[in-house]
Amino acid sequence: MDELDGGNISLRDLLDALPVPVIVYGIDGTVLLANRARKDFAGEVASLSDAIARTHPVSEEGEPVPRDELPAVRALRGETVLGERLRLHGADGHSEVLLVNATPLRDRNGAITSAVVVFHDITAISDLERGRRELFAMTNHDLRTPLTVILGFAQLAKKAIGRDPDRAQRTLDDIERQTRRMIRLVQDLLDVARFESGVIPVVPEPGDLAARVRDAVARQPSAERFTVTIPDEAMPAFFDPDRVDQILDNLLSNAIRHTQPGTAVEVRLVREGSELVLRVIDRGGGIAADERARLFRPFYQTPRGRQYGGTGLGLHISRRIAEAHRGRLWLESTGPDGSTFAFALPAI
Repeated sequence: MDELDGGNISLRDLLDALPVPVIVYGIDGTVLLANRARKDFAGEVASLSDAIARTHPVSEEGEPVPRDELPAVRALRGETVLGERLRLHGADGHSEVLLVNATPLRDRNGAITSAVVVFHDITAISDLERGRRELFAMTNHDLRTPLTVILGFAQLAKKAIGRDPDRAQRTLDDIERQTRRMIRLVQDLLDVARFESGVIPVVPEPGDLAARVRDAVARQPSAERFTVTIPDEAMPAFFDPDRVDQILDNLLSNAIRHTQPGTAVEVRLVREGSELVLRVIDRGGGIAADERARLFRPFYQTPRGRQYGGTGLGLHISRRIAEAHRGRLWLESTGPDGSTFAFALPAI
């Protein structure tokens, strides 16, 4: 088994060619073999104890897992473990959800000599499943609550009309606000369904992006907290006004939510080469390293972002809209002093 195909391919070469991490532990826990993908993920490890100390295995939800319940340990006891989900930390500090399969290897007499463990990265699937669970729970709440509120306001408005016109007007304003909230939620759900099916309804037309950005800032509830730097001249581009408004509203509302009270959000629009580039700079605490790669995935929300509610679809939809305009949307920088999101469109 050391060599295959007449000695041209070694077992190590074969394992190194696999895109998934594989590791073989001896009965005493020493590492007998680890392929390149495994080393890229966790670095060089000499033993099972070393691997545990490096990767800090926990359950998919982040709960501690006793050493005796880890797949490799169970396989060395003689169990075959299939489809165990663990969250591990790689050499670069990122946490990933891995599907782990482990099986014991035996000699001709049936005695266990070692165990082989294979890992498959299912982080994206795990995030999607969690996002969908949270979405269904949130949708149940966020659809039911506005409907209940709208019904109550409508009944109140009926009683107030004619007797207290001012109160009736305030009630009607509340009904409108709750209805718009429901429309946004339903629109997000419809958009992500369209995008996933490859249908992106975008109708570009000539427009002034500078004027669009100014209008977007002005309609924010906390417009006074924005510092805007935009050239006085028009900045023409082809874009769908309603769709670009979705991007702008998402970036601006996210920034104001994550900016410390009493500090400003910076909005800058400049021309860079053939692109018009908008930067929205918040003054939050930054985004953790293991969260950055998942920011634009559907249904994903950072732990801090979940406290504000929402669908976890805003950045995903915004990036898809930007790409449909042959533009870009990305996290440009992040750190303890805040984050910068950038949105670029081709200039006319």
